[in-house]
Amino acid sequence: MSTIEREIRTGEVMQVGDLEITPQTHVLKIQFPGHHAGIIWNRPKAVIVSTSDGQESILPVRDVTRIAIWAMLAGGLLGAIVIGLMYRYR
Repeated sequence: MSTIEREIRTGEVMQVGDLEITPQTHVLKIQFPGHHAGIIWNRPKAVIVSTSDGQESILPVRDVTRIAIWAMLAGGLLGAIVIGLMYRYR
């Protein structure tokens, strides 16, 4: 049985002009018992922007790579179904 953990991590604060920018990531850890091996998957989640007057904005990050991977998977499955249907009626 594996151990699965989900957490949100905050990166180092960066100063850009009068703004403080803090990245956040979503971490998924899967560790296999009895082994010192596992899988760690980091995905961008958001960027927190703080101004010098104390206002904070949370800007969500769209993970374009993940969207592209799911689109390729869907295209491959659709292609396999179409090819399967073409050979089925031969």
